[in-house]
Amino acid sequence: MEFSTSIETRRPQLARSATPRDRFFRVLLIVFLLPLCTFKTTGCSSVSGSSPNLTIVGIKDLGTIPTNPDILGRDGGYSALFQGYSVWLYGDTFLANPNAEGFSLISDSWSYTSDLNAQSGIAGFKEQLDSAGAPTMILPETPTEQAFNATHNGTNCQQQPCGARWALWPASVVVDSATGHALAFYGLVYSLPGAFNFKGLGSSVATWQSLQQQPQRPTFNPPVVPAHPDLLFNQNEPAFGSSSLISGGMLYVYGCGIPSSGTDKGCRLGKVAPSNVLDRNAWSYYAGNGTWSSQITDAVPAFIGSSIVSVAWNNFLQQYIAIYSAPFSQNVMIRTAPNPEGPWSLATTAFTAMLPSSGNTYDAHQHSEYDANGGQTIYVTYSRSTPAPFTSEVRLVAVQLGRPTGQAQ
Repeated sequence: MEFSTSIETRRPQLARSATPRDRFFRVLLIVFLLPLCTFKTTGCSSVSGSSPNLTIVGIKDLGTIPTNPDILGRDGGYSALFQGYSVWLYGDTFLANPNAEGFSLISDSWSYTSDLNAQSGIAGFKEQLDSAGAPTMILPETPTEQAFNATHNGTNCQQQPCGARWALWPASVVVDSATGHALAFYGLVYSLPGAFNFKGLGSSVATWQSLQQQPQRPTFNPPVVPAHPDLLFNQNEPAFGSSSLISGGMLYVYGCGIPSSGTDKGCRLGKVAPSNVLDRNAWSYYAGNGTWSSQITDAVPAFIGSSIVSVAWNNFLQQYIAIYSAPFSQNVMIRTAPNPEGPWSLATTAFTAMLPSSGNTYDAHQHSEYDANGGQTIYVTYSRSTPAPFTSEVRLVAVQLGRPTGQAQ
């Protein structure tokens, strides 16, 4: 594989209609993040100040991730190796033709492939289809959510406000090797018609036992969030699930931002035994200076990132690396740390994404199941809008890492 040190960008084309999720993240970035960020290549200022323990040797754009032709566009794309497949979870998904329930917009979708070598791109993606031949959602709606969305469906509206919906947005997914089950984190969002008219209600985690079944959302009694008994965390708490990993038998979960506070993109960290993930009393939270607390209010940011981020161990660097998109730009950022809680380095630009038809890159993250050459080559995706209405693509980039000057490569 030949690497270069930059990605060729394309001249901006006619803007498409932004997806609701595009608009949601963009307004949060523009309106609220400005006071927190500096317009440097390092993105937002960090809670720690060392240089990253790496160099960027080269990058290679490997093109788009193949998708079902019935999918016009979607964002996100968190992935994990689950039951022999690389499984990818996406957010808002626009369909070329309505699904069996009459929807052309679904709040999540998923794909899977047995192709675990990304050197020349990734092929062989499949989707489970409904009776109309449309891709299915990965997260099950409750009967109440399903009925509400059906009666407010913009294409067959029976009740005002037309277009209102409950949306389930997948976040990170991690597999517990002890059980073979996956944990799929997600957020619940209520959307009303009109630009930027979204409200996050909280976050939770679904247990996924088999590719042949949907993940199961939990039920808490008494509920953490009234009327939404599946939510583990409320809108005033960190949005846990932005990234997750298992190390030393413990599950580490980052919550980057707080749904009710767009001014906050701090990535707070919780940890819990995977078997106790649904027991809030079993969680502890990083409280700074090497300490952990059982009180969620003691949680402090390990670093400043973005709503969508990936954190993974890198064997080549012998460090954890965080990947995310910087606001107001196409820059994809990288940080390093010796431990999940840090201390995290300053961010540096890994590469600059290809220009979208409109907006900015906001959902870059790594797919660690594809690490190659002992982790020296990692693979990162991001979505970008394309000219036709409601369309987008997900691009794959190989990043070749090097050790800092003076260290053996």
